[in-house]
Amino acid sequence: MIKDKITLEKMLQRMYWIEAEMEQLGTWEARIEMMDENIAALETLSHDSDRHGELIKKWLIKGNISIPDEAPHGLPKHIFDFTGSSSQEMFKTIMKYEILAMNAYKDMKNTNPAVLSQVFPNEGDVNEFLDDMEQLIKDEEMHAGICKKQVGGYTTIMYGN
Repeated sequence: MIKDKITLEKMLQRMYWIEAEMEQLGTWEARIEMMDENIAALETLSHDSDRHGELIKKWLIKGNISIPDEAPHGLPKHIFDFTGSSSQEMFKTIMKYEILAMNAYKDMKNTNPAVLSQVFPNEGDVNEFLDDMEQLIKDEEMHAGICKKQVGGYTTIMYGN
């Protein structure tokens, strides 16, 4: 459970960066390496990351939290290098970030209500934020499933609480 305003703000900034920058770079780099192979799955992940980035940006704006223009502290500037990787290896790497995102959204959904009220003083915003986090969790579960299907049967997905 997130128990303070700063932690929630930092988490929103990190998730914005992951959705808007890192996942986009990852899916595009994978697309370059795969060419025609598995493109439909990558397009789903890429389009949803665009939508997720915009959704998180909305909450950064509503919470009067700065939108990062470079990788927030604790995140690498560039993480994906799929050169010479098989499509299964690429999807396995992407899947790790889908699971990370899902768990982060679960954490944000479980933020202490007093903290949510502090960051989003409008009660309607708090309820909308919680609904958006629930949808993001469902989307990331779906993304992990897409990746798992592309990886094949040898991968075990570990979901957090």
